[in-house]
Amino acid sequence: MQDTANNVIDARLSEALGQYFNGVTLRSTVGDCTILSGVRKQNGAPVSIYTPSFSVARDDAIASEIGKAFAAYDKLANPRLQATERLLTSRAFKKTPALAVLSCPVPVLDDAFDTLPLANRLHLFDEVLEGLAALHGAGLVHGNLSPDVIRREAEGSGARLCELTFSGERSTTVTSQPAVYQSRHVINTTQPRAEDDVHAAGFLGYRILMGPDGPARVLNCAPDDPEAAVAAILGETSPAPTAEELFPDGHESGDQIARLLARMTGRLENASPYSNADAARRAFRTVLSSPGQAPQVEMSPIAAPSPVAAPHQTIVKEGVSRAIAITVFAGFLTSTAAACYLYLANADLKATLGQAIALVQSERATFARTQDVWGQLRLADRSLAIAEAMGAARASDDAADAAETARTTLAAADTEMSDDLTKAAELAETAHQNAETALSHIATVREAAETARTTALDAGAFATLAAADPEEIAEPMDLSKSAEQQFTEGTFQTAATTWSMAATVFVDVTARRREAAEAVRAKVQDVDADTSSPQTILAQTYVTRASAAFDQGRFGEAEALYKAALAAFGSERPKRETRSADTRTVMIGDDTAAQEAAIRLCHDAAPIAKENCPNSRPEGEAAREVPLRPFALDKTEVSAGDFGRFVRETGYVTVAEESGRVVALTSSGEARLIDGAYSWSSPGGPNTSVDSTPNRPVTNIALRDAQAYCSWVDARLPTEAEWETTASAAGSRVFPWGAWADDAPVWRGAPSPARRLPTPVSDAGGAGPDGHQGLSGNAREWVLGADGPVLKGGSWNTANPADLRAAARLIVPGNAPGVDFGLRCARDLEVWP
Repeated sequence: MQDTANNVIDARLSEALGQYFNGVTLRSTVGDCTILSGVRKQNGAPVSIYTPSFSVARDDAIASEIGKAFAAYDKLANPRLQATERLLTSRAFKKTPALAVLSCPVPVLDDAFDTLPLANRLHLFDEVLEGLAALHGAGLVHGNLSPDVIRREAEGSGARLCELTFSGERSTTVTSQPAVYQSRHVINTTQPRAEDDVHAAGFLGYRILMGPDGPARVLNCAPDDPEAAVAAILGETSPAPTAEELFPDGHESGDQIARLLARMTGRLENASPYSNADAARRAFRTVLSSPGQAPQVEMSPIAAPSPVAAPHQTIVKEGVSRAIAITVFAGFLTSTAAACYLYLANADLKATLGQAIALVQSERATFARTQDVWGQLRLADRSLAIAEAMGAARASDDAADAAETARTTLAAADTEMSDDLTKAAELAETAHQNAETALSHIATVREAAETARTTALDAGAFATLAAADPEEIAEPMDLSKSAEQQFTEGTFQTAATTWSMAATVFVDVTARRREAAEAVRAKVQDVDADTSSPQTILAQTYVTRASAAFDQGRFGEAEALYKAALAAFGSERPKRETRSADTRTVMIGDDTAAQEAAIRLCHDAAPIAKENCPNSRPEGEAAREVPLRPFALDKTEVSAGDFGRFVRETGYVTVAEESGRVVALTSSGEARLIDGAYSWSSPGGPNTSVDSTPNRPVTNIALRDAQAYCSWVDARLPTEAEWETTASAAGSRVFPWGAWADDAPVWRGAPSPARRLPTPVSDAGGAGPDGHQGLSGNAREWVLGADGPVLKGGSWNTANPADLRAAARLIVPGNAPGVDFGLRCARDLEVWP
């Protein structure tokens, strides 16, 4: 299967899903997951199935993180989110987890939505915030919020959020979110956060109140022009819509909702965006329940994993002090009374009337001037209160100094109100400027702290990959945690410094690990090794894995693998000095009479047509003398479980896995090539696994694979002389157990059906005189003959009993893995046992 992003689902996962669902088809890709459609077999429910996409599923770490996210989502059970139908984490889904949720095919924001009463539309906005709050509370983000992902299971049911972005904590993910709902951060990184969900929800609010083109109107771009939308988002921030634009017919909470949406989308001056959906939802519900009340100010923009105490809130004062007000009013009454007294006391009414009028006018002008200065004091007082509420005393030294200067200057202006209005006005203006300076310092140092945090996070991500031991990054990790706490408390300058220190240590760890890995890599590159030796084959496996780790920044892992490669190169065994006392001459192969008996045995005992029996034996089976040194041969063949440990610890890739092709021998001895998923881990091809039969002999092995394994266990492949001498009891037996018996080996003609298929290596039958199991039958075994690689012993697939003789041999290319090709190892001894 393949989707529009060219992501595929492999056959193994497709089959596993087929156990639970019918009609599984690819639908889309969101984040690092592919979304499939299907129908649950058990109850017929239509479902959407999240599973890591093909390119991601090959990385076990990322797939594991996505599995954890699936489990966290499964525990939510929130009515505003798609309901989980089944979480699939069984063995079949161990490497590729899957999450099935009930399908929601009915759109919510359709053409009829905009005709609904305003209360219904605002209720939908509350439901969206409720769903996002549940996700953020579980440490998840939606990352793909837009009108298209708000749907219902059926007509009349509640709205639910669909098509989440599960990214596996990768530094870069993929999103299908429309451009007008993306934040500046999402456009720059394509990695959504909780803040970006809140931003998208704010634009969804504009869509709900202003219609389908609402978000585009806010951005001043064409509705169907994504490039223009991106340019608008990355450019200068446009003003937020007013209450009149959002509510043409008016609304009792219009101004408050307009401010809330402006803050959610980063358009409200002197206010940080909400850090998570729960904060925005609480503010929205406060607005609806208390019309005319401003949304609650959220002092901390950090979405902390646990609640933190709210910082000290300074009450914003309205107006000037009571003393100033009393003084001004008393002055006005006194002046007015004086004017009236002069008017009444003067005998010349005409003259005194003019004087009284002039005096009253003068006092009225003074009172007006007082009111102007009073307004200036009120403005300065309010700016100072805002600066104090935003934590000027904690944010930085400059902010604290500016706020303190504003406070002192404002007090002086208050004092001058009764003596010199002009001086009071000048002092009030200075106090206002100082308060604004404090606010500017807060914004600057906060931005610097956020920049330092981003730098530390990036450096920490690289150092986490590079470190060989978590202890290496313990110190900078603690610094980062301290900086987060400092930022939450509003000490932005201190937080910026702490994050900078953490980033420096992170960078040092990465550089140190990279240098160490490069040094070992240089030593590996200087090794001049025999490319055909088993040790070199094993070493190259480590080098391949090390190079991949180095390219991905996992320098500590790369260093360890390069060292393992050096050790493998260094394990090249020197040739032993030949001493005549240690060497024996032995006879292997069969004479003419024994070969003729082997030909007759096929006609007498083979479970095949007589015409398929050969009329001669290969020339290589002729009797011959060979020298032999002290050795020991393993008692059993190598099991699939043992070979699996070798693959897991070294990352070795077999010839069959590389080529996708193996050899199978027919009953007539012809070789056929089979294409498909045959390998050591799937010995029977597709849909088979060694997990349930780890004790059976490993098969689908080529000569190179056998040599690499034996080198890994500090051994080697046996020679043909060693193997045959052991199997024939130094030439005294035709078969390891003695005379022919059809129930002794594991082969195609065994009387018991259970002995016609691979058997655990410890019970492979045909035991030799020294207790060796399975030398004949079960699996063919690679050995090194005088004329090249040879297969000995026959297998469960052997139909000619003559091919089970100790002297029998089969010559195939060493680079050919076969469905019944296995191995056992040998070791050198100093003396004969």
